Amino acid sequence: MLRLSRRAALLSSLILLGNSALAAPKSDEMITKLLQGNDFRVRVQAALELGKGKNDPDAVEALIRALDDSNASVRAAAAAALKNLRARNALKALRAHQNDPSDSVRSQIKATISSLEQADESSGKTQVLVKLGTMRNSTSVKSNNIETQLAEDSRKKLGQLPGIEVLTDGVDSAKESKKKKAPVVLVEGMVQKLKASREGQDIVYSAAVEYIMHTMPDQSIAAKVSGSASASLTSEEAKDQVRAAELRRAVLEAAIESALRRAPRALLAAARL
Repeated sequence: MLRLSRRAALLSSLILLGNSALAAPKSDEMITKLLQGNDFRVRVQAALELGKGKNDPDAVEALIRALDDSNASVRAAAAAALKNLRARNALKALRAHQNDPSDSVRSQIKATISSLEQADESSGKTQVLVKLGTMRNSTSVKSNNIETQLAEDSRKKLGQLPGIEVLTDGVDSAKESKKKKAPVVLVEGMVQKLKASREGQDIVYSAAVEYIMHTMPDQSIAAKVSGSASASLTSEEAKDQVRAAELRRAVLEAAIESALRRAPRALLAAARL
């Protein structure tokens, strides 16, 4: 089996241009207040503020943790915020807290679960249509297989995101947008790094990928997501060319997955939703 290094843990970053880029610091501040605020009123206000923002993974995770807050008002506010964010991925945690000792918290959790379950039933609706653009390899490793893997893995992983539909190449995106009543986002990808380097007795394979989301039809840049991953083989293991090639492909796939982990937020920003 391939031996992944600790650096194989996926690393991803999200850069939103325009107003969205300014929202992150406020979100981080509210998360800190929610999880570390000494006054329960500060924590309640932080939960409510997060509920007014965007559905990003960090905010949802913080609100889920707040369901275990020592104060009932904070727990209720967290449940209400999860409802406002339409955080369907919080359903499991909410169901686990249905027997909260507070009547008001139980009532809010019940209302939130009901709302999210209804949203879950209609979650198959397409929110954003993705048109795949140019997929480039900007590394010194010259192989058509790299661009092919980037395109294939990108199409597959984008298509697995809830509410996202990847258009078939050659389809008239304007007609599809009108037909399905969903905005189109152009996504271009680039492999920024793909290399092998020696570290002690190991050979470390690393990859970095970036995607650019364009608002259509003007194709203005709206957001970027990037990710990286790495893994290693011993020098002896790396002599097996088949095994080394498999690991390089696995590392590139992991970098792609890393970059697309927060793609939903970037796609919604590019779609102006």
